[in-house]
Amino acid sequence: MADTITEAVRKQYEAYSYPPPIEDAAQFLRQWGPLTCDPGFAGIQLWPEGRPRQDLRILCAGCGSSQAALIALNNPDCSVVGIDLSEASLAHTNRLRDRHSLGNLEVRQMSLLDVARLNRVFDLIVSTGVLHHLPDPDAGLRALADVLDPKGSMAIMLYGTAGRAGVYLVQDILRRLGAGPDAEGVRIARELLKSVPSYHYLISTTGKLPNDLTEEVGDAGLVDMLLHPQDRAYSVPEIMAFVEAAGLIFFGWNDNALYCADRFLSGEMLERVLVLPAAEQWAIIDNLAALNSRHDFFVRKPQSSRFLTRFDTDDCLSYVPLIRAGTRLAGDANALSLTRASPHGEVTTPISRAEALLLERADGNRSLSEILSHSVFARLEPEQRTSFARDACERMWRSGHLLFGRPSS
Repeated sequence: MADTITEAVRKQYEAYSYPPPIEDAAQFLRQWGPLTCDPGFAGIQLWPEGRPRQDLRILCAGCGSSQAALIALNNPDCSVVGIDLSEASLAHTNRLRDRHSLGNLEVRQMSLLDVARLNRVFDLIVSTGVLHHLPDPDAGLRALADVLDPKGSMAIMLYGTAGRAGVYLVQDILRRLGAGPDAEGVRIARELLKSVPSYHYLISTTGKLPNDLTEEVGDAGLVDMLLHPQDRAYSVPEIMAFVEAAGLIFFGWNDNALYCADRFLSGEMLERVLVLPAAEQWAIIDNLAALNSRHDFFVRKPQSSRFLTRFDTDDCLSYVPLIRAGTRLAGDANALSLTRASPHGEVTTPISRAEALLLERADGNRSLSEILSHSVFARLEPEQRTSFARDACERMWRSGHLLFGRPSS
């Protein structure tokens, strides 16, 4: 049965390459910037204690039509291996490799379940939108964990249960209608979409169907979302169990704002939620907002994870804060806030003038204790300084405006 499903998935991507292929990787990077799983973008989240080496060994497991090429182009000092089931997807990747003379990119047609055959270990493994298409996702994550260097990190994307509720309702309809990932299935799906009412869960919060389902984008997005022969989605607790079962530890979301209680709750309800363990908070917000159709997160091996962001000990004073790219200060002396675009609208967090001063000194080099040595903060008693920094930084971390690392040795 598993081999039958795998073959069906391979055939789908042979016929409908997804994401849609790009012709020029350099132009893509200029227009959109690096992928959020790129070590040049997410370095502090992947290795808050410091990057293990400059010439990273990177595996893109299920690289699709362009992911491996984009990462190789943006990280010329690193060696990148892209693997995928689809020959058509790899052909697009090979065209990008040749176009941009990517001597640091190697491409192999294979299942990620067979990754041990490469006889290598990797500092970074990227597997976004792949594991949830396997007959046995747990076996897939274990296979990747086996080739992850002890100091390595992994960037993963899985579908989200709450945000894809409407997708699975429509998938069920199309299965009952006998629609598959082929031209006739696409015709049936497009005809059905004309009848989807505006209040259906498939409709996004913007009041329109997802862009991948429009005529202009083509059929690949529609097939991938509604006619895929195999996919499953995960809730937050299921992600935690999934990671633990593979002998790994959850190392953080790509963007905390998508799970931030402060954005959706206030008053007594917010207070009740914030006393819960972090994973419980995330589960509540994921179910309440019902916006996350995907979960982007990082995992590591237990022995390499000596740093986990937490604010319940004075050790947090050794953290080095870094303002997340795209965050800006808005307002005036009477009403200041941090604001940043996110996948589900702008994230705005009110801050005080003292917190603004803390942020001014957060240059990615100073620790919190060094920032607090400023004369303005020195007026406070030591316990007051610590309490102020802990509360302010935790709130800005929850909203995704601040990232934290360890001082460089």
